[in-house]
Amino acid sequence: MSIKIVWHHEALGKQTRQTVSVLNAELVLTKVGDVIVDASWQAAARSERDQSALAKQVEAYLLNPDRNPLEVQLLRQGTEYYQRIWQALLGISFGDAISYSALADKMDSGPRAVAQACKNNPYAGIIPCHRVVAKSGVGGFMGQSQGEMILLKRRLLAYERSVAESAK
Repeated sequence: MSIKIVWHHEALGKQTRQTVSVLNAELVLTKVGDVIVDASWQAAARSERDQSALAKQVEAYLLNPDRNPLEVQLLRQGTEYYQRIWQALLGISFGDAISYSALADKMDSGPRAVAQACKNNPYAGIIPCHRVVAKSGVGGFMGQSQGEMILLKRRLLAYERSVAESAK
Protein backbone atom coordinates (compact mmCIF):
# COMPACT_ATOMS: atom_id res chain seq x y z
CA MET A 1 0.00 0.00 0.00
CA SER A 2 1.45 3.29 -1.03
CA ILE A 3 0.00 6.24 0.80
CA LYS A 4 1.75 9.33 2.01
CA ILE A 5 -0.10 11.49 4.49
CA VAL A 6 1.02 15.04 5.12
CA TRP A 7 -0.45 15.96 8.50
CA HIS A 8 -1.53 19.55 9.19
CA HIS A 9 -2.29 21.13 12.54
CA GLU A 10 -4.78 23.55 11.03
CA ALA A 11 -6.87 23.95 7.92
CA LEU A 12 -7.64 27.38 6.53
CA GLY A 13 -9.78 28.47 3.64
CA LYS A 14 -13.07 27.71 2.03
CA GLN A 15 -14.85 24.45 2.84
CA THR A 16 -15.58 22.26 -0.18
CA ARG A 17 -16.77 18.71 -0.77
CA GLN A 18 -15.64 16.23 -3.36
CA THR A 19 -17.30 12.89 -3.93
CA VAL A 20 -15.62 9.66 -4.95
CA SER A 21 -17.99 6.98 -6.25
CA VAL A 22 -16.73 3.43 -5.81
CA LEU A 23 -18.35 0.02 -5.20
CA ASN A 24 -21.86 1.50 -5.29
CA ALA A 25 -20.99 3.88 -2.46
CA GLU A 26 -19.64 7.38 -2.09
CA LEU A 27 -16.66 8.61 -0.19
CA VAL A 28 -17.30 12.25 0.65
CA LEU A 29 -14.09 14.23 1.06
CA THR A 30 -14.59 17.43 3.03
CA LYS A 31 -11.76 19.90 2.55
CA VAL A 32 -10.90 23.22 4.12
CA GLY A 33 -8.53 24.87 1.71
CA ASP A 34 -6.28 22.06 0.46
CA VAL A 35 -6.56 19.99 3.64
CA ILE A 36 -8.99 17.09 3.97
CA VAL A 37 -10.81 17.35 7.30
CA ASP A 38 -13.18 14.40 6.83
CA ALA A 39 -13.45 11.38 4.51
CA SER A 40 -16.66 9.54 5.36
CA TRP A 41 -18.59 6.91 3.46
CA GLN A 42 -22.19 7.11 2.30
CA ALA A 43 -23.65 3.70 1.57
CA ALA A 44 -25.19 4.41 -1.84
CA ALA A 45 -23.97 6.44 -4.79
CA ARG A 46 -26.19 9.52 -4.97
CA SER A 47 -24.42 12.12 -7.06
CA GLU A 48 -22.69 12.56 -10.38
CA ARG A 49 -19.13 11.35 -10.77
CA ASP A 50 -16.64 13.96 -9.51
CA GLN A 51 -14.01 14.59 -12.18
CA SER A 52 -11.55 16.50 -9.99
CA ALA A 53 -7.94 15.32 -9.92
CA LEU A 54 -8.19 14.49 -6.21
CA ALA A 55 -11.35 12.42 -6.68
CA LYS A 56 -9.75 10.46 -9.53
CA GLN A 57 -6.58 9.82 -7.50
CA VAL A 58 -8.52 8.67 -4.44
CA GLU A 59 -10.76 6.42 -6.56
CA ALA A 60 -7.74 4.78 -8.23
CA TYR A 61 -6.08 4.32 -4.84
CA LEU A 62 -9.19 2.74 -3.31
CA LEU A 63 -9.55 0.32 -6.21
CA ASN A 64 -5.90 -0.77 -6.18
CA PRO A 65 -3.52 0.99 -3.77
CA ASP A 66 -0.56 -1.17 -4.77
CA ARG A 67 -0.70 0.25 -8.29
CA ASN A 68 -1.98 3.75 -7.52
CA PRO A 69 -0.04 5.58 -4.80
CA LEU A 70 -1.78 8.45 -3.06
CA GLU A 71 -0.54 11.56 -1.29
CA VAL A 72 -3.08 13.48 0.76
CA GLN A 73 -3.10 16.35 3.21
CA LEU A 74 -5.11 15.59 6.34
CA LEU A 75 -5.94 17.64 9.41
CA ARG A 76 -4.44 16.04 12.51
CA GLN A 77 -7.37 15.17 14.77
CA GLY A 78 -8.14 12.95 17.72
CA THR A 79 -6.26 11.98 20.82
CA GLU A 80 -2.71 10.64 20.76
CA TYR A 81 -4.15 7.18 21.40
CA TYR A 82 -6.53 7.45 18.42
CA GLN A 83 -3.67 8.68 16.24
CA ARG A 84 -1.59 5.62 17.23
CA ILE A 85 -4.44 3.28 16.30
CA TRP A 86 -5.10 5.10 13.02
CA GLN A 87 -1.41 4.82 12.15
CA ALA A 88 -1.58 1.07 12.85
CA LEU A 89 -4.60 0.78 10.52
CA LEU A 90 -2.44 2.06 7.68
CA GLY A 91 -0.22 -0.99 8.20
CA ILE A 92 -3.02 -3.48 7.47
CA SER A 93 -2.46 -4.65 3.91
CA PHE A 94 -5.05 -4.30 1.17
CA GLY A 95 -7.00 -7.56 1.12
CA ASP A 96 -6.22 -8.42 4.75
CA ALA A 97 -8.19 -7.99 7.95
CA ILE A 98 -7.33 -8.18 11.64
CA SER A 99 -9.57 -8.63 14.66
CA TYR A 100 -10.12 -5.87 17.18
CA SER A 101 -8.54 -8.08 19.86
CA ALA A 102 -5.47 -8.93 17.74
CA LEU A 103 -4.89 -5.26 16.97
CA ALA A 104 -5.44 -4.42 20.64
CA ASP A 105 -2.77 -6.98 21.62
CA LYS A 106 -0.32 -5.41 19.15
CA MET A 107 -1.07 -1.95 20.54
CA ASP A 108 -1.00 -3.02 24.21
CA SER A 109 -4.61 -1.93 24.55
CA GLY A 110 -8.12 -3.32 24.83
CA PRO A 111 -10.43 -4.31 21.96
CA ARG A 112 -13.16 -1.87 22.99
CA ALA A 113 -10.71 1.02 22.96
CA VAL A 114 -9.53 -0.04 19.49
CA ALA A 115 -13.16 -0.23 18.35
CA GLN A 116 -13.77 3.32 19.67
CA ALA A 117 -10.73 4.60 17.78
CA CYS A 118 -12.04 2.97 14.60
CA LYS A 119 -15.52 4.41 15.19
CA ASN A 120 -14.07 7.91 15.66
CA ASN A 121 -11.79 7.76 12.60
CA PRO A 122 -12.65 10.89 10.58
CA TYR A 123 -10.88 9.43 7.54
CA ALA A 124 -12.65 6.06 7.21
CA GLY A 125 -12.25 6.13 3.44
CA ILE A 126 -8.50 6.76 3.58
CA ILE A 127 -7.39 5.20 6.88
CA PRO A 128 -8.87 1.70 6.49
CA CYS A 129 -10.81 0.98 9.68
CA HIS A 130 -13.02 -1.42 7.70
CA ARG A 131 -10.10 -3.90 7.83
CA VAL A 132 -10.64 -4.40 11.57
CA VAL A 133 -13.26 -7.06 12.27
CA ALA A 134 -14.80 -8.86 15.22
CA LYS A 135 -13.64 -12.37 16.11
CA SER A 136 -17.12 -13.70 15.37
CA GLY A 137 -18.07 -11.62 12.35
CA VAL A 138 -17.54 -8.39 10.53
CA GLY A 139 -18.06 -6.09 13.55
CA GLY A 140 -19.19 -2.48 13.28
CA PHE A 141 -18.43 0.23 10.76
CA MET A 142 -18.74 3.99 11.07
CA GLY A 143 -20.72 3.72 14.29
CA GLN A 144 -23.20 1.16 12.99
CA SER A 145 -23.55 -2.49 13.91
CA GLN A 146 -26.13 -3.29 11.22
CA GLY A 147 -27.58 -1.78 8.08
CA GLU A 148 -26.08 -0.10 5.02
CA MET A 149 -22.66 0.61 6.52
CA ILE A 150 -22.15 -3.03 7.47
CA LEU A 151 -23.09 -4.08 3.94
CA LEU A 152 -20.56 -1.54 2.64
CA LYS A 153 -17.87 -2.90 4.97
CA ARG A 154 -18.55 -6.41 3.63
CA ARG A 155 -18.33 -5.13 0.02
CA LEU A 156 -15.05 -3.34 0.72
CA LEU A 157 -13.51 -6.40 2.36
CA ALA A 158 -14.73 -8.78 -0.37
CA TYR A 159 -13.51 -6.49 -3.15
CA GLU A 160 -10.09 -6.04 -1.57
CA ARG A 161 -9.73 -9.79 -0.96
CA SER A 162 -10.67 -10.50 -4.58
CA VAL A 163 -8.15 -8.02 -6.01
CA ALA A 164 -5.38 -9.21 -3.66
CA GLU A 165 -6.00 -12.87 -4.55
CA SER A 166 -6.03 -12.20 -8.30
CA ALA A 167 -2.70 -10.36 -7.99
CA LYS A 168 -1.00 -13.45 -6.55
